[in-house]
Amino acid sequence: MATLPKEKPSIRISLDEMEAYMLLPVPEEEEAYTVPFLMQALNERGINAGVNHEQIARMVAEEVYERELPVAEGTKAVDGVDGYYEYRFSTSFDNKPRVLPDGSVDYWSVHSIESVVEGQIIAVYHPPVAGSDGFNVKGRPIQARKGRDKLPIKGKGFKRQPDNITYIASMDGKIEMQNDRILILPVYEISGNAEITLGNIDFRGDVVIHGGVESGVSIRATGSVTVDGVVEACSIEAGKDIILRSGMLGGNKASVKSKGSITAKFFEYTKIDCDGNLQADVMMDCKVNCQGKVIMNGSRGSIIGGEVHAIRGVEVTSLGNDAEKKTEITVGASGDVYSRLRVLEKKIEATATNLEKIEGGLRQFDALESERGVSYANDPRRMQLLRIKIRDTAVLASDKEEEKKLRHLVECSRGACVSVLKEVYPGVIIRIEDLRFDLRNVGKSVEFYKLSDKISTRPC
Repeated sequence: MATLPKEKPSIRISLDEMEAYMLLPVPEEEEAYTVPFLMQALNERGINAGVNHEQIARMVAEEVYERELPVAEGTKAVDGVDGYYEYRFSTSFDNKPRVLPDGSVDYWSVHSIESVVEGQIIAVYHPPVAGSDGFNVKGRPIQARKGRDKLPIKGKGFKRQPDNITYIASMDGKIEMQNDRILILPVYEISGNAEITLGNIDFRGDVVIHGGVESGVSIRATGSVTVDGVVEACSIEAGKDIILRSGMLGGNKASVKSKGSITAKFFEYTKIDCDGNLQADVMMDCKVNCQGKVIMNGSRGSIIGGEVHAIRGVEVTSLGNDAEKKTEITVGASGDVYSRLRVLEKKIEATATNLEKIEGGLRQFDALESERGVSYANDPRRMQLLRIKIRDTAVLASDKEEEKKLRHLVECSRGACVSVLKEVYPGVIIRIEDLRFDLRNVGKSVEFYKLSDKISTRPC
């Protein structure tokens, strides 16, 4: 009768203890391995989970010697999946128009508003999926990461359905995402033209006009303004972006003002104020004040005549024309900004000094009150000091806020230059801060930038 081998099998456990391997040395004559013998060897090494009993039985039955074979395998933990929202609307927009292969610019590609109707599904919540724990070959548990739930969506203009996973719009309007909040806001929409007979538009929200705008109409919106047709000599003011897909014929009677960016096919004889960037194909005889950058780099991008001031710089394909029309381009912070900044610095310092004196006077009244035991709360002199303190504190706060904005403008203007991708003609005047450069000859692909004492040029 065969006896059990004196030499025990060789057992190797992987570093992560997720796998175990066994090698059976060749036994002596009249020795034989048995399944219980091999199981005991595994138990002695602490391997008690994920054992492959069929593999061990085969090694014994087929006398598999001097070959290392896997005999146990742990179960990996499966992490849970966090809950997530599936939004049924675009959560981000690129307000830059698309440049076509021929170099022209497609202003109809600008997408800044997405509308929804009441009852429309805007989001669906997918709950978290629970994970499953695992274990290694020694039976030690491996914890799975649990799927985390998400908080309900916050915002306004929508409601959550009784199933707690579906969100629907509760009104018609424009939908947008702001800091993980969904907002559905009112939209004033005109299917045709905005005519003088309809009156002026003054709306808290976004304005969308699918036709044109007639001369004499005034449009004001706290949100964005989008016009599909041609805009005539009118006034447009927006708290956000302005998009004029077909351009504006200002006739020296039009004004456009935006706290965001402005995008248009063209502008003619228009006054433009823009806190963001301004992008168009053509500007003719316009007066522009842009806190961002003026970008006109399409194949027909040109500025002809007028005055353009852009804090962050100008990029244009063609500047001026061969008739040498006077065209003034200014980039960077103007001298007025630096002058105002110096005035504010002196004023802030004087106001702060005066407030310190007032505080000293009020402390003297407090000391007298403590010393004499008499209240000076209603003393006319003390009341006058308090009034001055309140007034000067408000003035100081306002001046500091203005100073902060001016310093931001100065910082944004650093390195501002004028880049002309193709031709620049005589009659063009380039100003960079306090320096001036008058074009005498036609230039091609040139960039104007500031040195310490002059405006220089380099290839663009």
